[in-house]
Parts: sequence; structure tokens; C-alpha cells
Amino acid sequence: MTNWFSKLSGQRQQHYNDKTKRESLDVLPFHLENCSGLISPDRLRIVRQFRENVESLLEILRVTLDATSVVLLWSGPTTGYLSVYAFSSSRSNLIMDKISVSSGIIGILKDRHEFFLAPYHRNSPSIPYYSDSSSVGSFFSLSLTCSESDQRKTGNYGILSIDRNSSAEWTTGDRRLITAIADQIRQHLLLSRDLLFTDIERRTLQLAFDGVRALNTALDLESVCCAAIQALKFIVNADIFALSLIHNESHEICYITGDTSNSLLNKRFLLEDSLVGQVVKYRRVLPETTSSGRRITTVNGLKLFDTYKSVLAIPLLQEDQPVLGVLIIADQREDLLSHQYRNMLEMIAVQVAVKIELARSHDKIQQMAITDPLTGIANRRAFQRGLAAMYERALRRTGSFSLIICDIDFFKRVNDVYGHPFGDHVIQQVACQFRDVVRTGDLAARIGGEEFAILLEDTESSGALDVAERLRKKVENLKLFCQGEVVPVTISLGVAAFPQSTDNREKMFNYADQALYSAKKGGRNRSVCWNVLN
Repeated sequence: MTNWFSKLSGQRQQHYNDKTKRESLDVLPFHLENCSGLISPDRLRIVRQFRENVESLLEILRVTLDATSVVLLWSGPTTGYLSVYAFSSSRSNLIMDKISVSSGIIGILKDRHEFFLAPYHRNSPSIPYYSDSSSVGSFFSLSLTCSESDQRKTGNYGILSIDRNSSAEWTTGDRRLITAIADQIRQHLLLSRDLLFTDIERRTLQLAFDGVRALNTALDLESVCCAAIQALKFIVNADIFALSLIHNESHEICYITGDTSNSLLNKRFLLEDSLVGQVVKYRRVLPETTSSGRRITTVNGLKLFDTYKSVLAIPLLQEDQPVLGVLIIADQREDLLSHQYRNMLEMIAVQVAVKIELARSHDKIQQMAITDPLTGIANRRAFQRGLAAMYERALRRTGSFSLIICDIDFFKRVNDVYGHPFGDHVIQQVACQFRDVVRTGDLAARIGGEEFAILLEDTESSGALDVAERLRKKVENLKLFCQGEVVPVTISLGVAAFPQSTDNREKMFNYADQALYSAKKGGRNRSVCWNVLN
């Protein structure tokens, strides 16, 4: 027995070696929709063992029946075709390419559970897994499904075929043996399939849990976007991940990773005439299939995603709420994003939508915590943080920065004469002038009732004094009216610089405050630098 088993194993291996490029030998004889990433390595080894067990059963059946070939054909992902999944044969002319379900004698099984022919005449329909079937004496074929329903209608079924040189009738014992082997294969298949799907479900839940856990660590919007992409990477390893937020008729790419240009960040694109626009309109994952052949561009005005073979756009939404954004995933591999992956990605997308809403609320609260409600510029807390941060940067870079402190001249008189509402209006108008003179990286803040401060990065005392004078003149030229009367408004300003005035942060604030006091004492509506006083 060892000799014939070794001989047949060698023949079978030779057939496999000759056909290493064919795609039909899947892990199991049913399509898994590219879910290999969801299957544990240990489970894959068990499933591969299933095919070896099937091949052993086919060899036993072939020897017992003195058959020429015993072949298990199974439907694959391509509708209307069968592929050789496992076989035992003494012939070398088996065809491993895809076989049409209506091809040759196999087509007779379309509406039957089994079919047998003895003797097999030369004018009988051909045996499609042979390139030449002239030596066949009899033939037997049995349909094999994995459930009570006829899976031939859904495209997931197998056909067990046996042929032999003898033209003798197939006896009752032959048929019982074939049926018993088919039942055993079916039971092995059901067990392997259930184990595999259980493993996929377990991995699905684990990946989804890992993704949600990563999201839960994020608070602000930037962190949520970064965590969202990391959560997606737990599930699928694609070339490009992007997150775009919706703004009325356009969307803005706020996060993107992969081989892309940073110039896309914070850039807006129109929703119309695009896949993203359709996702927002229909509130569903698109396209239905992720393979190439799409007629509509993914992002209006951007060809980047259209160069990839697999693209998926997922809406970020909660129940009846408007779509907040769209996740875009792209990869050069065909059909990368199977339905198993899509379901998980949609689960993560729901969590991302929730976190974006929370992040926006968090950002709003954070902004309110550092913003003066009357003027809209930074408050005292934000100023203190900014002063500490700018001081630390200047120390590391051996750079310079300046501080301007100012307040509105005779402001108590304004409140007493014209009332507090007009006093608030004066404060607001002065704050507007601050916005016009500060640069990106600088900070203007209201640090008291009518007192303001400006931090100027990479600015020495002379430059800060110039800024102070510009601001002073802008406020002096304001035309403010109360009940038809022009109300003149001026400010006094004090300037201190690091390291020219001092290299101590606390002293720097005190020096700027003393310079402000000097400006008021000298007649108000003027700018004074601490360096000039000393």
C-alpha cells in the first residue's frame, strides 16, 4: 500500500508543480472574498490539512473502484465556472484551467443530483477535465453541496466525478461507496468551513475592538483623524487612507497618509460630479464593487485616487444626522476590500463619526477656555501659556521675542460718561486693531478689563516698538460715536524684549508693565520700551 500511495502522491504533486500559477486551488472549495488577513495562521494550517484529507479519500476511492481518475470540482468566485480542487489520477492529461458548468458531460448535472454512464461511448459528451477522453470506459458524477438548499443556484457547490477504463455497470456497492465518500467530504468541509468562519468572526471582532480602542484615546479633531486612520490600518493594509470633512457643497481633506503630497491637506474640493459627492448624497458606502472600471472620479478635481485599482468611500454619519465626512481607502490591488472588510470598516466609520462630533465639542470647549468672550481674542490663560511656550522656544533656539502690554487711556471715564455697553464696544474695537498687526505665530490677548498684551516671536525690541507705534496710531485714528458724539480713544503701551531687556520670564512681564506705567506717566497715548528707560 505504501508503494501505490507514494506513487500517486508523486503524480499528484507533479500535476500541482506544473500548475503553480493557477488561482483555482483556494484554501477551501468556496470563495472567501479575500479574507485571508482575517484568518489565524493556525486555522489556515487546519484548513490546508482538509484538502490533503480530501485527496487521500479520493485516492482510496480510485484504488478501490479501479478508477482512472477521481476529481472533485468546485465552483469558484467566477460565476459559471468550476475548478479542479482535488484529484487522484493515473493520467497526466488533466486540465487545471477553469471549466464551464455547462461543459461536456458535466453540463448534464445541471438539473440532476447524480449521473452515470456505462459504457461510455465515443460519441458521448466529453469529459471536460481531460484534454483527451478516448480511453474512458464508464463515468459517474455526483453533485455535492454544503447545505440542505441547492447551492448550485448560489454558485457554491461541488461535483465529484469518477471515470475508469472498465465499461461495466456501476453496482449498488460502487454507488454506496461513492456516496459515503461524498458525505464524508461534505462533513469535513462543513466542519472546516464552520471553524474558519468562527475564526473570521473572532478576528473581525478583535480588529474592530482594537480599532475602537485606538479611537477612544483621541480627544481633539486632529487626534481623532490620526486615530481613525490607525484604526482602519488594524483592519486592512491599503496604500492610501484619507479623511475628508464636509462643508456644505464641498469637502476638505483634513488627514491623508500614503504616497501623497502634503499640498492636499486642508484643500477643498467640490462634492458634485464625484464619488465622494454620491456617498454624501446617498449616505452609503460606494462603489458597490471596489475594482477598477469606475466611470466617475473619486474626488472632483483630483485624479490621485483614480489611479488605484481598489477604491472605497465610506460615509461618516450617525443615524439621521447629516454626513460629517468621508473615509477614502485606495490600493493598487484588485478587489482588496471584500464584504467582510467593508462591514468592519463601516463599524469603525460609525465610531469615527461619533468621535468627530465629540472632538468638535471638545475643541469648542477648549477654544472657549482660552478665548475672551467679549473680544474673540485670547484670554489671560492663553496668554500665560503662550508666554511660557515662546520663552521655552527662545531658550532652545537662542532666539528673541518681545512683549507689549497696553491699556486704554482714561477708560474709567468712558464707562462713567457713556456707560458700560459703550465701554464694551470700545474694548471690542481696540481688539480688532490688534488682529490687524499680529502675524501668524504671534499672540494678542486681553489680560484684564481694558488691558491687553501682544507676544511677538523672533522680534527684538526695536521691531516690537515699531509694532506698538503702528497699533497706537490705528487706535488713535478710530472714529467711535456715542449718541452722535465723537469719543476719542487712545492707548498707552510698554515694551520689553528677550534677551535684550532680561532673560527672566517673570521680570520680562514686570519690565513691560513698568514701561507701560512710564508711558502713562509721560502723558499717555505713547509707546515706551524698557531698554530706553535703562
